[in-house]
Amino acid sequence: MWTLGIDIAKRKHVAALLDDTGQKVFKNFSFTNTMEGVNLLMTKVKQVGFSTENLLIGMEATGHYWMTLYHYLSNAGFQVRLINPLMTAARRNIGIRGTKTDSVDAELIANILREADPKFSAVPDDEVRQLRNLTRLRYECNQTFIAEKLRLVALLDLVFPEYAEHFSDIFGAASRELLAQYPTAEDIKKIDIRKLARILKEASKGHMGREKAQRLKDAAKNSFSLSGTNLSFALEIKFLVQRMNILLEQIEELEKQIKKYMKENQKLLQTIPGIGPVWAPTILAEVLPVFHPNEKNGARKFVAAAGLDVRLNDSGDSRGNGKMSKRGSRYLRTAAIQAAEVAALVAKDPMFRSVYEKQKAKGKKHLVAISHVANKLLHVVFSVLKNQKPYEVRLSH
Repeated sequence: MWTLGIDIAKRKHVAALLDDTGQKVFKNFSFTNTMEGVNLLMTKVKQVGFSTENLLIGMEATGHYWMTLYHYLSNAGFQVRLINPLMTAARRNIGIRGTKTDSVDAELIANILREADPKFSAVPDDEVRQLRNLTRLRYECNQTFIAEKLRLVALLDLVFPEYAEHFSDIFGAASRELLAQYPTAEDIKKIDIRKLARILKEASKGHMGREKAQRLKDAAKNSFSLSGTNLSFALEIKFLVQRMNILLEQIEELEKQIKKYMKENQKLLQTIPGIGPVWAPTILAEVLPVFHPNEKNGARKFVAAAGLDVRLNDSGDSRGNGKMSKRGSRYLRTAAIQAAEVAALVAKDPMFRSVYEKQKAKGKKHLVAISHVANKLLHVVFSVLKNQKPYEVRLSH
Protein backbone atom coordinates (compact mmCIF):
# COMPACT_ATOMS: atom_id res chain seq x y z
CA MET A 1 0.00 0.00 0.00
CA TRP A 2 1.37 3.40 -1.02
CA THR A 3 0.82 6.20 1.51
CA LEU A 4 0.35 9.90 0.86
CA GLY A 5 0.76 12.20 3.86
CA ILE A 6 -0.60 15.74 3.62
CA ASP A 7 0.23 18.50 6.08
CA ILE A 8 -2.76 20.85 6.10
CA ALA A 9 -2.55 24.65 6.21
CA LYS A 10 -4.90 27.53 5.41
CA ARG A 11 -3.65 28.43 1.93
CA LYS A 12 -1.06 25.79 0.99
CA HIS A 13 -0.70 22.11 1.81
CA VAL A 14 2.44 19.99 1.65
CA ALA A 15 2.46 16.33 0.53
CA ALA A 16 4.85 13.40 0.80
CA LEU A 17 4.39 10.03 -0.98
CA LEU A 18 5.91 6.72 0.14
CA ASP A 19 5.81 3.51 -1.91
CA ASP A 20 4.80 0.10 -0.55
CA THR A 21 8.32 -0.45 0.86
CA GLY A 22 8.36 2.88 2.68
CA GLN A 23 10.75 4.56 0.24
CA LYS A 24 10.19 8.21 -0.59
CA VAL A 25 8.65 8.75 -4.00
CA PHE A 26 8.44 12.49 -3.48
CA LYS A 27 8.29 14.95 -0.59
CA ASN A 28 7.97 18.70 -0.08
CA PHE A 29 5.33 18.90 -2.80
CA SER A 30 3.38 22.10 -2.13
CA PHE A 31 -0.06 22.76 -3.58
CA THR A 32 -2.65 25.46 -2.96
CA ASN A 33 -5.95 24.90 -1.19
CA THR A 34 -7.87 25.30 -4.46
CA MET A 35 -9.32 23.05 -7.15
CA GLU A 36 -6.32 23.85 -9.29
CA GLY A 37 -3.97 22.90 -6.49
CA VAL A 38 -5.69 19.55 -5.84
CA ASN A 39 -5.64 18.72 -9.57
CA LEU A 40 -1.92 19.49 -9.56
CA LEU A 41 -1.42 17.00 -6.71
CA MET A 42 -3.43 14.34 -8.55
CA THR A 43 -1.32 14.89 -11.68
CA LYS A 44 1.85 14.53 -9.61
CA VAL A 45 0.64 11.25 -8.10
CA LYS A 46 -0.53 9.87 -11.46
CA GLN A 47 2.92 10.44 -12.92
CA VAL A 48 4.37 7.75 -10.64
CA GLY A 49 1.52 5.29 -11.32
CA PHE A 50 -1.10 4.27 -8.78
CA SER A 51 -4.66 3.05 -8.35
CA THR A 52 -7.21 4.25 -5.81
CA GLU A 53 -7.19 0.75 -4.30
CA ASN A 54 -3.50 0.77 -3.34
CA LEU A 55 -3.16 4.41 -2.22
CA LEU A 56 -3.96 5.50 1.33
CA ILE A 57 -4.12 9.24 2.01
CA GLY A 58 -3.80 10.77 5.47
CA MET A 59 -4.03 14.22 7.06
CA GLU A 60 -4.29 15.66 10.56
CA ALA A 61 -7.72 16.41 12.04
CA THR A 62 -6.80 19.91 13.22
CA GLY A 63 -8.71 23.13 12.71
CA HIS A 64 -11.23 23.07 9.87
CA TYR A 65 -9.02 23.41 6.80
CA TRP A 66 -8.90 19.64 6.26
CA MET A 67 -12.65 19.32 5.69
CA THR A 68 -12.96 20.44 2.07
CA LEU A 69 -9.95 18.45 0.89
CA TYR A 70 -11.02 15.37 2.86
CA HIS A 71 -14.53 15.31 1.41
CA TYR A 72 -13.29 16.05 -2.12
CA LEU A 73 -10.81 13.16 -2.08
CA SER A 74 -13.30 10.80 -0.40
CA ASN A 75 -15.98 11.58 -2.98
CA ALA A 76 -13.40 10.95 -5.71
CA GLY A 77 -13.05 7.36 -4.44
CA PHE A 78 -9.80 7.62 -2.47
CA GLN A 79 -9.18 5.99 0.89
CA VAL A 80 -8.66 8.95 3.21
CA ARG A 81 -7.87 8.81 6.92
CA LEU A 82 -7.70 11.50 9.59
CA ILE A 83 -4.71 11.16 11.90
CA ASN A 84 -5.10 11.94 15.58
CA PRO A 85 -3.03 15.12 16.16
CA LEU A 86 -1.85 13.75 19.51
CA MET A 87 -0.14 10.92 17.64
CA THR A 88 1.84 13.14 15.27
CA ALA A 89 2.78 15.44 18.15
CA ALA A 90 4.08 12.48 20.16
CA ARG A 91 6.11 11.16 17.20
CA ARG A 92 7.51 14.59 16.45
CA ASN A 93 8.66 15.01 20.04
CA ILE A 94 10.55 11.72 20.06
CA GLY A 95 13.45 13.60 18.53
CA ILE A 96 15.47 15.82 20.86
CA ARG A 97 14.67 18.98 18.93
CA GLY A 98 11.03 18.17 18.23
CA THR A 99 11.17 19.52 14.68
CA LYS A 100 7.93 21.01 13.39
CA THR A 101 7.92 21.76 9.67
CA ASP A 102 5.35 21.12 6.96
CA SER A 103 7.63 18.74 5.05
CA VAL A 104 8.54 16.72 8.14
CA ASP A 105 4.89 16.43 9.20
CA ALA A 106 3.76 15.31 5.73
CA GLU A 107 6.33 12.50 5.74
CA LEU A 108 5.50 11.66 9.36
CA ILE A 109 1.81 11.26 8.46
CA ALA A 110 2.71 9.04 5.51
CA ASN A 111 4.74 6.80 7.82
CA ILE A 112 1.98 6.63 10.44
CA LEU A 113 -0.39 5.37 7.73
CA ARG A 114 1.93 2.38 7.21
CA GLU A 115 1.43 1.11 10.76
CA ALA A 116 -0.64 -2.00 11.39
CA ASP A 117 -3.08 -0.29 13.76
CA PRO A 118 -2.78 3.51 13.58
CA LYS A 119 -5.18 5.64 15.62
CA PHE A 120 -7.44 7.47 13.22
CA SER A 121 -9.83 10.26 14.14
CA ALA A 122 -13.44 9.41 13.36
CA VAL A 123 -15.30 11.44 10.76
CA PRO A 124 -19.04 11.70 11.48
CA ASP A 125 -21.54 10.83 8.78
CA ASP A 126 -23.53 13.67 7.29
CA GLU A 127 -26.44 13.52 9.74
CA VAL A 128 -24.13 13.52 12.78
CA ARG A 129 -22.00 16.27 11.25
CA GLN A 130 -25.07 18.44 10.67
CA LEU A 131 -26.29 17.85 14.23
CA ARG A 132 -22.85 18.65 15.64
CA ASN A 133 -22.59 21.87 13.64
CA LEU A 134 -26.06 22.95 14.77
CA THR A 135 -25.51 22.17 18.46
CA ARG A 136 -22.13 23.89 18.47
CA LEU A 137 -23.64 26.94 16.81
CA ARG A 138 -26.41 26.99 19.40
CA TYR A 139 -23.79 26.77 22.16
CA GLU A 140 -21.86 29.72 20.73
CA CYS A 141 -25.04 31.79 20.34
CA ASN A 142 -25.97 31.00 23.93
CA GLN A 143 -22.51 31.99 25.20
CA THR A 144 -22.81 35.30 23.34
CA PHE A 145 -26.27 35.81 24.86
CA ILE A 146 -24.85 35.23 28.35
CA ALA A 147 -22.10 37.79 27.72
CA GLU A 148 -24.71 40.32 26.56
CA LYS A 149 -26.76 39.69 29.70
CA LEU A 150 -23.77 40.38 31.94
CA ARG A 151 -23.03 43.62 30.10
CA LEU A 152 -26.67 44.70 30.41
CA VAL A 153 -26.63 44.12 34.17
CA ALA A 154 -23.46 46.21 34.49
CA LEU A 155 -25.01 49.10 32.53
CA LEU A 156 -28.26 49.02 34.51
CA ASP A 157 -26.21 49.29 37.71
CA LEU A 158 -25.16 52.70 36.43
CA VAL A 159 -28.31 54.10 34.85
CA PHE A 160 -31.06 52.44 36.94
CA PRO A 161 -29.66 50.21 39.73
CA GLU A 162 -33.12 49.60 41.25
CA TYR A 163 -34.55 48.30 37.98
CA ALA A 164 -33.98 44.58 38.72
CA GLU A 165 -36.09 44.82 41.89
CA HIS A 166 -39.22 45.29 39.77
CA PHE A 167 -38.84 42.32 37.41
CA SER A 168 -38.59 38.63 38.24
CA ASP A 169 -36.62 38.33 35.00
CA ILE A 170 -35.00 41.46 33.61
CA PHE A 171 -34.22 39.52 30.41
CA GLY A 172 -37.88 38.60 29.85
CA ALA A 173 -39.97 39.90 26.97
CA ALA A 174 -41.61 42.78 28.88
CA SER A 175 -38.35 44.03 30.34
CA ARG A 176 -36.55 43.84 26.99
CA GLU A 177 -39.34 45.76 25.26
CA LEU A 178 -39.23 48.52 27.87
CA LEU A 179 -35.42 48.81 27.79
CA ALA A 180 -35.41 48.91 24.00
CA GLN A 181 -37.45 52.14 24.19
CA TYR A 182 -36.64 53.66 27.59
CA PRO A 183 -33.32 52.28 28.84
CA THR A 184 -32.49 54.62 31.77
CA ALA A 185 -34.12 55.92 34.94
CA GLU A 186 -34.11 59.38 33.39
CA ASP A 187 -36.07 58.07 30.38
CA ILE A 188 -38.66 56.20 32.47
CA LYS A 189 -39.08 59.19 34.78
CA LYS A 190 -40.14 61.36 31.84
CA ILE A 191 -42.52 58.91 30.08
CA ASP A 192 -46.29 59.29 30.48
CA ILE A 193 -47.66 56.74 32.94
CA ARG A 194 -50.37 55.61 30.49
CA LYS A 195 -47.85 54.91 27.75
CA LEU A 196 -45.58 53.05 30.19
CA ALA A 197 -48.53 50.92 31.38
CA ARG A 198 -49.52 50.12 27.79
CA ILE A 199 -45.98 49.00 26.86
CA LEU A 200 -45.82 46.70 29.88
CA LYS A 201 -49.32 45.28 29.36
CA GLU A 202 -48.78 44.46 25.68
CA ALA A 203 -45.28 43.04 26.13
CA SER A 204 -46.33 40.90 29.12
CA LYS A 205 -49.58 39.77 27.47
CA GLY A 206 -51.66 41.34 30.22
CA HIS A 207 -49.62 40.23 33.24
CA MET A 208 -48.33 43.74 33.97
CA GLY A 209 -50.08 47.08 33.86
CA ARG A 210 -50.69 50.39 35.62
CA GLU A 211 -49.59 49.24 39.06
CA LYS A 212 -46.23 47.98 37.79
CA ALA A 213 -45.78 51.15 35.73
CA GLN A 214 -46.39 53.37 38.76
CA ARG A 215 -43.86 51.49 40.89
CA LEU A 216 -41.27 51.80 38.11
CA LYS A 217 -41.86 55.54 37.75
CA ASP A 218 -41.55 56.04 41.51
CA ALA A 219 -38.32 54.04 41.55
CA ALA A 220 -36.97 56.02 38.60
CA LYS A 221 -37.68 59.34 40.32
CA ASN A 222 -35.75 58.27 43.42
CA SER A 223 -33.06 56.25 41.63
CA PHE A 224 -29.49 56.55 42.86
CA SER A 225 -28.05 56.53 39.35
CA LEU A 226 -25.84 58.61 37.12
CA SER A 227 -27.60 61.90 36.67
CA GLY A 228 -27.85 64.03 33.56
CA THR A 229 -27.66 62.84 29.97
CA ASN A 230 -26.39 59.28 29.50
CA LEU A 231 -26.75 59.03 25.75
CA SER A 232 -23.88 56.57 25.21
CA PHE A 233 -25.16 54.18 27.91
CA ALA A 234 -28.74 54.49 26.68
CA LEU A 235 -27.71 53.64 23.13
CA GLU A 236 -25.58 50.74 24.29
CA ILE A 237 -28.50 49.27 26.23
CA LYS A 238 -30.77 49.62 23.21
CA PHE A 239 -28.20 47.93 20.97
CA LEU A 240 -27.68 45.19 23.55
CA VAL A 241 -31.40 44.46 23.67
CA GLN A 242 -31.59 44.40 19.87
CA ARG A 243 -28.72 41.87 19.71
CA MET A 244 -30.31 39.78 22.47
CA ASN A 245 -33.60 39.66 20.57
CA ILE A 246 -31.79 38.51 17.43
CA LEU A 247 -29.86 35.87 19.38
CA LEU A 248 -33.05 34.52 20.96
CA GLU A 249 -34.64 34.20 17.52
CA GLN A 250 -31.54 32.42 16.23
CA ILE A 251 -31.43 30.04 19.18
CA GLU A 252 -35.12 29.24 18.71
CA GLU A 253 -34.56 28.50 15.01
CA LEU A 254 -31.55 26.31 15.81
CA GLU A 255 -33.53 24.33 18.37
CA LYS A 256 -36.27 23.67 15.81
CA GLN A 257 -33.68 22.29 13.39
CA ILE A 258 -31.85 20.27 16.06
CA LYS A 259 -35.05 18.44 17.04
CA LYS A 260 -35.31 17.00 13.52
CA TYR A 261 -32.15 14.88 13.87
CA MET A 262 -31.96 11.45 15.53
CA LYS A 263 -35.19 11.90 17.45
CA GLU A 264 -35.21 8.43 19.01
CA ASN A 265 -31.65 8.66 20.32
CA GLN A 266 -32.35 12.13 21.68
CA LYS A 267 -35.34 10.72 23.58
CA LEU A 268 -33.24 7.85 24.90
CA LEU A 269 -30.58 10.17 26.30
CA GLN A 270 -33.24 12.34 27.93
CA THR A 271 -34.20 9.39 30.15
CA ILE A 272 -30.85 9.93 31.91
CA PRO A 273 -31.19 12.38 34.84
CA GLY A 274 -29.65 15.77 34.05
CA ILE A 275 -29.78 15.34 30.29
CA GLY A 276 -32.60 17.44 28.89
CA PRO A 277 -33.51 18.68 25.40
CA VAL A 278 -30.52 21.04 25.29
CA TRP A 279 -27.73 18.67 26.25
CA ALA A 280 -29.10 15.45 24.71
CA PRO A 281 -28.41 16.42 21.07
CA THR A 282 -25.08 18.03 22.05
CA ILE A 283 -23.84 14.87 23.76
CA LEU A 284 -25.17 12.72 20.94
CA ALA A 285 -23.42 14.76 18.25
CA GLU A 286 -20.10 14.73 20.10
CA VAL A 287 -19.94 11.04 21.08
CA LEU A 288 -21.30 9.32 17.97
CA PRO A 289 -18.11 9.83 15.90
CA VAL A 290 -16.23 7.70 18.47
CA PHE A 291 -19.09 5.31 19.28
CA HIS A 292 -18.40 1.63 18.64
CA PRO A 293 -20.99 -0.43 20.55
CA ASN A 294 -18.97 -3.65 20.55
CA GLU A 295 -15.73 -2.06 21.73
CA LYS A 296 -14.66 -3.34 25.15
CA ASN A 297 -13.60 0.04 26.53
CA GLY A 298 -15.89 2.14 24.38
CA ALA A 299 -17.19 4.23 27.29
CA ARG A 300 -13.65 5.37 28.05
CA LYS A 301 -13.51 6.90 24.59
CA PHE A 302 -16.48 9.05 25.52
CA VAL A 303 -14.65 10.22 28.63
CA ALA A 304 -11.48 10.93 26.65
CA ALA A 305 -13.48 12.71 23.94
CA ALA A 306 -14.79 15.06 26.64
CA GLY A 307 -11.32 15.64 28.08
CA LEU A 308 -12.52 14.26 31.42
CA ASP A 309 -9.82 11.60 31.52
CA VAL A 310 -7.00 12.03 34.01
CA ARG A 311 -3.55 13.18 32.97
CA LEU A 312 -1.18 11.69 35.52
CA ASN A 313 1.71 13.74 36.91
CA ASP A 314 4.95 11.95 37.65
CA SER A 315 7.71 13.67 39.57
CA GLY A 316 10.63 11.45 40.60
CA ASP A 317 9.28 8.65 42.71
CA SER A 318 6.09 10.48 43.66
CA ARG A 319 2.96 9.95 41.67
CA GLY A 320 0.18 12.55 41.97
CA ASN A 321 -3.49 12.05 41.44
CA GLY A 322 -3.33 13.95 38.17
CA LYS A 323 -5.63 16.53 36.66
CA MET A 324 -8.41 16.57 34.09
CA SER A 325 -6.75 16.46 30.67
CA LYS A 326 -9.23 18.87 28.98
CA ARG A 327 -7.91 17.65 25.62
CA GLY A 328 -11.28 16.74 24.15
CA SER A 329 -14.40 18.55 23.02
CA ARG A 330 -15.26 21.52 25.24
CA TYR A 331 -18.85 21.19 24.06
CA LEU A 332 -19.09 17.60 25.32
CA ARG A 333 -17.21 18.45 28.50
CA THR A 334 -19.54 21.36 29.30
CA ALA A 335 -22.64 19.27 28.55
CA ALA A 336 -21.46 16.33 30.67
CA ILE A 337 -20.46 18.47 33.67
CA GLN A 338 -23.64 20.54 33.68
CA ALA A 339 -25.84 17.47 33.21
CA ALA A 340 -23.93 15.71 35.99
CA GLU A 341 -24.51 18.59 38.37
CA VAL A 342 -28.25 18.47 37.73
CA ALA A 343 -28.32 14.67 38.05
CA ALA A 344 -26.54 14.62 41.39
CA LEU A 345 -27.75 17.79 43.09
CA VAL A 346 -31.14 18.64 41.56
CA ALA A 347 -32.65 15.35 40.36
CA LYS A 348 -30.74 13.60 43.17
CA ASP A 349 -30.58 10.34 41.26
CA PRO A 350 -29.38 7.68 43.76
CA MET A 351 -26.46 6.44 41.67
CA PHE A 352 -25.12 9.83 40.60
CA ARG A 353 -25.72 11.29 44.06
CA SER A 354 -23.77 8.40 45.56
CA VAL A 355 -20.78 9.06 43.30
CA TYR A 356 -20.81 12.74 44.27
CA GLU A 357 -21.07 12.10 48.02
CA LYS A 358 -18.33 9.48 47.89
CA GLN A 359 -15.92 12.00 46.37
CA LYS A 360 -16.95 14.74 48.80
CA ALA A 361 -16.35 12.34 51.69
CA LYS A 362 -12.77 11.99 50.43
CA GLY A 363 -12.37 15.74 50.77
CA LYS A 364 -12.65 16.50 47.06
CA LYS A 365 -13.77 19.93 45.91
CA HIS A 366 -17.17 20.36 44.30
CA LEU A 367 -15.93 20.55 40.71
CA VAL A 368 -13.71 17.50 41.16
CA ALA A 369 -16.61 15.51 42.60
CA ILE A 370 -18.88 16.62 39.74
CA SER A 371 -16.24 15.58 37.19
CA HIS A 372 -16.43 12.05 38.62
CA VAL A 373 -20.22 12.16 38.23
CA ALA A 374 -19.76 13.37 34.63
CA ASN A 375 -17.42 10.45 34.00
CA LYS A 376 -20.07 8.04 35.31
CA LEU A 377 -22.76 9.80 33.28
CA LEU A 378 -20.82 9.25 30.03
CA HIS A 379 -20.51 5.55 30.86
CA VAL A 380 -24.30 5.49 31.25
CA VAL A 381 -24.67 7.29 27.91
CA PHE A 382 -22.57 4.59 26.25
CA SER A 383 -24.69 1.84 27.81
CA VAL A 384 -27.98 3.47 26.80
CA LEU A 385 -26.83 3.94 23.20
CA LYS A 386 -25.36 0.45 23.00
CA ASN A 387 -28.45 -1.33 24.33
CA GLN A 388 -30.97 1.14 22.89
CA LYS A 389 -32.84 1.00 26.17
CA PRO A 390 -33.84 3.92 28.45
CA TYR A 391 -32.01 4.57 31.70
CA GLU A 392 -33.38 2.92 34.83
CA VAL A 393 -32.75 4.36 38.27
CA ARG A 394 -30.43 2.15 40.26
CA LEU A 395 -28.12 2.42 43.22
CA SER A 396 -24.37 2.48 42.73
CA HIS A 397 -22.43 -0.39 44.19
